[in-house]
Amino acid sequence: MSPKKPARPRATQVAATKAVVRWYLDQHFRQASDPGVVEMFCEPSRVGSFAIDRHALRAGDGRALFRLLVATAMFQRRQDVQILRILQGMGASDAAEISDAAKLLALVDDSDCANMRTTQALAEACNLDKDPQTREGCCSANPSVSCHLKRHTVLLKRYGHFGKVPTSIALMVRESGAEDLAGLHRLVMQRERDPLARAQALERELSRAWRVSQKIASMFLSMVTNPDLSRGLAPWSQGIDSTYYVVIDSNVDLFLATIGYKGTGTYDARRDFVRALARGIDLTEFDGALQPYNPRLVQQAMYLFMSIANRRAATADCMHLAPAPCATCPSAVRRRCPAGPGLPASR
Repeated sequence: MSPKKPARPRATQVAATKAVVRWYLDQHFRQASDPGVVEMFCEPSRVGSFAIDRHALRAGDGRALFRLLVATAMFQRRQDVQILRILQGMGASDAAEISDAAKLLALVDDSDCANMRTTQALAEACNLDKDPQTREGCCSANPSVSCHLKRHTVLLKRYGHFGKVPTSIALMVRESGAEDLAGLHRLVMQRERDPLARAQALERELSRAWRVSQKIASMFLSMVTNPDLSRGLAPWSQGIDSTYYVVIDSNVDLFLATIGYKGTGTYDARRDFVRALARGIDLTEFDGALQPYNPRLVQQAMYLFMSIANRRAATADCMHLAPAPCATCPSAVRRRCPAGPGLPASR
């Protein structure tokens, strides 16, 4: 059987997406309500002690980049508003340890447990979990060892093995041969000459860390490469093809379903389809300061449009005025809106 051909967007699919992009630009773009973009990670009111200093990020400081990646990795399989509450609730000293690569590697080097020495050992030998009764961190590989991973899985308030994530990211950087994420960026820039190859290489490197998927890698890398979404805070915006990075999540899938996406379910196939949709949308029609082609911005519009939880948290969202604005909303938007009158949802 020959492989399925990549799905190509129809004119009606492009038109519907364009209408939702217009909605996003009018409602949320460059507003405090816009979730998952770099400005959110710079605000203590949003992410608590995980907030990144804007000047350090703009300069491409390795410590700031590492903190951003660790915070970004939290955003999986839970609503954004729930993850923000976890980040806001963590004490400053705990957040400082979890988001500092040097401190994490020192804890690894001082540990008696060999199961945390490398990313491979951490993935294959460490069976970190939470005790079902006490909810404390535990493992059967070295149950008597009181390691930092067991503390971290409690602090991060996610599933049992999530405490491995920050340490695995630090190990990934060490194993790349770089001192920090800024150094990893330099190595990739020297090794690869093509902007797209650089974008793909960075995604591969980051995805070697535990629970850093293509989605998480793309979310982080788009924040540090995409000038339209990062508003001057993207230190890696030169020499890397930022249009490669698209964040595919359940809300994007919901939107693709509303426009009749029939392609395969792989990450690459869905990303390629979103990128193809974006080729039919000239963003300068809406804002002359934008790049004409920006798939990540188009995808952000899909994601936020379908995210009821994020829209409910944004007091200026039109859902709070429904049904009045619904009467003038374009039909392509209105009939797909999950927040329309009589359509309760919780995403």
